[in-house]
Amino acid sequence: MPTVFPPPGPAAPAVEAAAIVPGPDWTLTFVLCADGPQAGHWTLPGARTAPGESAEQAARRAAEEGAGLRPGPLAPTGLYEVRGGDGGTGHHRLLHVFRALQPYPVPEGFDPGEAGGVGQVHPRDVLPHPAHMRVLNDAGLADYDEALVRRLMLADGVLMRRLDGDPPPA
Repeated sequence: MPTVFPPPGPAAPAVEAAAIVPGPDWTLTFVLCADGPQAGHWTLPGARTAPGESAEQAARRAAEEGAGLRPGPLAPTGLYEVRGGDGGTGHHRLLHVFRALQPYPVPEGFDPGEAGGVGQVHPRDVLPHPAHMRVLNDAGLADYDEALVRRLMLADGVLMRRLDGDPPPA
C-alpha cells in the first residue's frame, strides 16, 4: 500500500535550519548527533529556530555552536517538510537548508560540546542521516544511491518532501 503524504501527526511543524559548510579539500562539515531523532547519525550542522530568529540566523548559529564555524555569505539551498518516527507521525518539521559560499576549516581544538563529534570529510566517506543524504544529493554535492536513501528513510520512519521545487542544477 503506498504511503500517503502528509501522514497524520503533529499539525504545526517545528522550524529548523541546517548549514552545508564546505571544508578544505572538497570536504563538508558534519556533526555527530548525541541525542534527539537523529542520535547516532552524522548530520549537517542544524538547529531549531529560536523565537525571533530567522532560518538563516539559526543555520549560522548551528554552524558556530556545532562546528566552531562562522560562515560568511549563505545561499538558500532547499526547503523540506520532514516527518519521522512511528511511521512519520513522531516529529514534523520544516527544514531550511543554506550553503556557505566558501570553505571554512573547523578550528583546531574545537570542542563540540553536546554533539558527539565534528568532522570535515568527503561525502563519499560518511553515511549521514538519510534526510541529509537527500539534501546533499539535491544540492549536487553528493551522489548517494537513491534506492539506499529511500531504504534508510523507511528504516528510520522518515518521510520527506521538497517544498521549493526541483533541486538546483549540479
